[in-house]
Amino acid sequence: MDTKRLIIGLALAMAVMLVWDRLGTYLDQKHPEWGLRNPKTATEQVTPATTVPVAPVVPIAPTTTVTASTTAPGVVVLPQPVVAAPPSVLTTGPSVSGVSAIAATSQPSDVIIGSVDKNNEKYALAIDLSPVGAGIDSVTLNEYKRAVNKPEPYVFQQPYPGLENASRPLATRWITVDGIKVDLESMTWAVASQSQGAATFTLDITGADGPLVRLTRTYTLTDKKAESANAGGYEVKVDLSFENLAKRPLQLATAFNGTTPPANENDRQADQQIIAGYLNGPYVTIGHQLVTEYNAGTPWRDLTKSDSKGYPIAWVGSGNGYFNGLLRPEPSTGAVSGPYVAKVVAAAFKPEAKDYHHDVNITIETNAMTLPAGGSVSLPMRAFFFPKKRDLLGNEYLQAAPLAFQQTLVMTSGPCGYCTFEWLISGLVWMLRMFHKVLFDWGLAIIALVGVVRLLLHPITKKSQVSMMAMGKMGPELERLKKKYGDDKEGLNKAMMGFYKEQGATPILGCLPMFLQMPIWIALYSSLQSTFELRQSPFLQFGGIKLTWIEDLAHPDRLFYFPQHAVNIFGFFKIDAFNVLPFLLAVVFWLQTKYTPKPPATTPEQLQQQKMMQWMTLLFPVFLYNGPAGLNLYILTSTTIGIIESKIIRKHIREKEEAEKNGVVIVDAPSLSSPPPKGGVRRVEPKKPQGGGVMGWFAQLQQKAEELKREADKKKK
Repeated sequence: MDTKRLIIGLALAMAVMLVWDRLGTYLDQKHPEWGLRNPKTATEQVTPATTVPVAPVVPIAPTTTVTASTTAPGVVVLPQPVVAAPPSVLTTGPSVSGVSAIAATSQPSDVIIGSVDKNNEKYALAIDLSPVGAGIDSVTLNEYKRAVNKPEPYVFQQPYPGLENASRPLATRWITVDGIKVDLESMTWAVASQSQGAATFTLDITGADGPLVRLTRTYTLTDKKAESANAGGYEVKVDLSFENLAKRPLQLATAFNGTTPPANENDRQADQQIIAGYLNGPYVTIGHQLVTEYNAGTPWRDLTKSDSKGYPIAWVGSGNGYFNGLLRPEPSTGAVSGPYVAKVVAAAFKPEAKDYHHDVNITIETNAMTLPAGGSVSLPMRAFFFPKKRDLLGNEYLQAAPLAFQQTLVMTSGPCGYCTFEWLISGLVWMLRMFHKVLFDWGLAIIALVGVVRLLLHPITKKSQVSMMAMGKMGPELERLKKKYGDDKEGLNKAMMGFYKEQGATPILGCLPMFLQMPIWIALYSSLQSTFELRQSPFLQFGGIKLTWIEDLAHPDRLFYFPQHAVNIFGFFKIDAFNVLPFLLAVVFWLQTKYTPKPPATTPEQLQQQKMMQWMTLLFPVFLYNGPAGLNLYILTSTTIGIIESKIIRKHIREKEEAEKNGVVIVDAPSLSSPPPKGGVRRVEPKKPQGGGVMGWFAQLQQKAEELKREADKKKK
């Protein structure tokens, strides 16, 4: 019967651990107002801002729709995949009342600006621009690799396969001229000019009475080493302008795409997010959602204003744990000036998709603008495609509002978001960086961090061990209490707690060190997933010398990697590699529970609970199987040192208690040994610590603490 209960208990515990994150996702889908995936929405972080007006939502004049349809008022349903004809065939776009777009007569190829060479002194990125929609086909960050041991640079901001025309980043989706909407997402623009650092595209709209509007889109890169390059070369100036070619005023409005989320880099769950910054007077707050939250229950979201307070939008974009692509609309200039953003909507092309393939697209709509004959208007914007490095986002330009991009460094979500403290994450990252400057290895920096944390927790760990050893010797007295109270469980519990208090012991101290370390583990997990320096950082690999197999501390250690033959357990626990560190964790966890003092079990139920807790430690390695190697290295090192520390403390306590048999010794632990003889009182000095290394260091630290306590007691007397 006991074995059956043990198996049932372990199965239930495993089920709870495996479905915990899925439960948070489900509840957020059903009740997005609870903010489970964005626990900081109610207390959004703020950054001082300069006053930059953002457009209120202004309804656009009724239009004659060519291809798009609407459901809820003002919500545009993104079109299904559009298979475009060859550019040479698309001489004119869809026409209503004689209004149409005139595509390029030739078939221009993509235009590439910037450089893919990581040693280029001027450009930090390269952008592949498509004449179709005048949008972006890809952005290459030339200084960073796409994957470990692969020389290809990091590439993102690519349209979704099969949905290229509808999802191409920054491409113009449509334009309305006097209420007539013309679909532009599959139209080919003419290349007006190009150079290594800039490119310009044009497209003409014509009507029955001749030319109406000329659209011009220009992309300009920034020099990463110029004095004005405050964003380190990761800022792109984008301008979309309209020139009225007609002899009468025209009312215009347009819509264009935002950025696409970078590829997922988290092995355990999706880390792709849709992000928006909002202006709260002189401050900026951010809101964010995982792409997996754009599902059948909530396929789209209106991002024009913040959910909680209705603050106007300042910028919008997407990102993952290590990279961002953000777009900041600037006030318009020309014949029509001022804010021009009317609506920002994020919607999923595939809300029913599994895993991370929801393909979320951002659409930005403008206000209706009345342009006089011969007049022009420019809609400037700034696009930022950058790695989430603290040194970069901490500069004065990027951390000042209306940008405040440093707030995207740590964006917690899920059930663990409530117990993740940003100040703790920042402190851990600061210490890791300091240790790395000395040790030149991020794995060694993590181990050094373990030493600091264990040192800070040593007094609590010592009291815990003392308390648990004392409780371990209370078996006879607890058995006497059990016989005395019989079936009176309430009376027995009160008597036991009173006895514990009398002896200066408490069961709570036994678990306290573990509970205190849990926030650190969670914060470290968030740090590993958001600290750019740890991305693709190996452990103990210097130059061509590899002392370990761990090549990326931000991913599982992967002794053997077989992604083509991955196995899915229960549909969401994925095994695509043989990871060694989780098995080592299982060993040290089992040793820890075996050699850690335990309070005596007074009932069969308590004995069964102790056995269950011992076996439950094996669930942690299961839960951490696909965890980052850096986190598993931290827990493995911390647990191993904890076992050694516990052994030293217990040995020292036993030595002190043995010394009590020959006289009175001042100790800081309750002792159940026999009282000193009547022949007198004699102080027994502690033995001089033997050995060196970690064990000797802990012993010396313990001896020094006791000497200070004895001196304090003398002064009191």
